[in-house]
Amino acid sequence: MSGQIIPEPFFVHSDLTTGIQLADLVAYVVSWGFRRIAGMSERDRSELRGLVNRICRLRHRTVRQIGENQMVETWSFKLISDLRTREMQDVEP
Repeated sequence: MSGQIIPEPFFVHSDLTTGIQLADLVAYVVSWGFRRIAGMSERDRSELRGLVNRICRLRHRTVRQIGENQMVETWSFKLISDLRTREMQDVEP
């Protein structure tokens, strides 16, 4: 159980905690390297493509009806609500 204890506080400046730095890094990569939406005219940074592809695997795809009969595909990033490994999730407490 001690493997789930986070030794750093959550609510501090991003330069003080690893978890916040990771979130900042993902946001940076997405903002400078993700160019898959129509109307995004700025060029992406090609050196970030490998990281963008990895981050995009966290996205979620949904198709829903909007208006009369239009089926619209929507992509979003996936929310990970349980940070335990699959093996840990399979074990009942």
